Amino acid sequence: MTARGFYTLLFGALMLFTALSVGSGGAFVLGCAALIAAALSLISVLCARFSFRIRQHTDGNQAVRGGMCAYVLSVRLFTPLPIAPLSLEVTLPSGRQSEFLLPARMIGTTDSVNEFSCPHVGVFAVGASCVTFMDCFGLFSLRARIAQDIVPVTILPNPREVAPVRCSPGEGETSAAQRAQADRTTPEDTRIWQEGDELGRIHWKLSMRRQQLMVHTYETPQRPDALVLLDCAAPDCADRDRAAVIDALLETCAGVLKSLLDSCRITRLPLSGRAQRELNGQAPEALDPMLHAIAQEPFDRVQDFSRVLLLASRRMRRTGSTVILTTRLTPVLADAVIALNRMGPHTRFILITAQGVTDQQDKLIRLLTASGVETEHVQAKEGKP
Repeated sequence: MTARGFYTLLFGALMLFTALSVGSGGAFVLGCAALIAAALSLISVLCARFSFRIRQHTDGNQAVRGGMCAYVLSVRLFTPLPIAPLSLEVTLPSGRQSEFLLPARMIGTTDSVNEFSCPHVGVFAVGASCVTFMDCFGLFSLRARIAQDIVPVTILPNPREVAPVRCSPGEGETSAAQRAQADRTTPEDTRIWQEGDELGRIHWKLSMRRQQLMVHTYETPQRPDALVLLDCAAPDCADRDRAAVIDALLETCAGVLKSLLDSCRITRLPLSGRAQRELNGQAPEALDPMLHAIAQEPFDRVQDFSRVLLLASRRMRRTGSTVILTTRLTPVLADAVIALNRMGPHTRFILITAQGVTDQQDKLIRLLTASGVETEHVQAKEGKP
């Protein structure tokens, strides 16, 4: 019952009491009218509550950030008396809740199709969770929870344009890279010793015959594999910037994946979040499941990303390119990136921040660049798809 309903009942009771006390016909009519209106209002609310049926779903249960999500709502009522528009508490793809007024038929089904914007990447529950019934006079109000589960909608990242990811070169690159790549079981040729060559590569018999140092060259297998390492820990930023930073992180990662798969590179994406798993592919068709996987990451764990890089070092032998995406940069993390780069694969390090880089981060980025690591800084922008 609302305050208006309480005062209506009080007014009706007082008018009847006055009519019986002084014998006033006008007061009797007013009292009866007020009580009858209250009774009809209560009946209309109760009929609507017990005849209420709802069906709701979203179109495809997925959308792309910056696009629109179609929400379809169907409500069925059976009440012989008029009722005010239903007040639905709807959860939007942005994560916030909003009130939605739906004028419904007294008898029959009311369909409504609505489109909501999708400002952030992630999995969001979209739909109505509560409904409030109210009569036309506003005398009675009844709130009820909707038994149907809210539909989860996956908002996929919109891949941003990125530069093509280069693969590490073969013979003629640094000796550290050659050691990582060369297949020592398959000698290919010999050449004159050059400064920086390992002693273990010297062909001693041939060197003695030619009276100059000769070294083995080995078959360098083609390594088209690309490894994408995504930091799945909670982003290193303020709470107000969290959504924008995650959007920038995932859309940059999506751009890298799209670039690699469009060029038919073997792409591996290990995820170290709440559920550890690995996805891989070599064709554009593999992009969609990868986008779903990164969009479903909660980014709520405290995790040492340098340890993830350390574990990835075991697979550098068969990796041609490594792309590292993170929202943090520390001296320990920089050392781990440099160590990976020295193992042979071409390494690209992408730092995503809400604001500009700090002085320490700037020094570490310069250190990475000087060590042969390709670096990139992406600044998150709130509300930009």
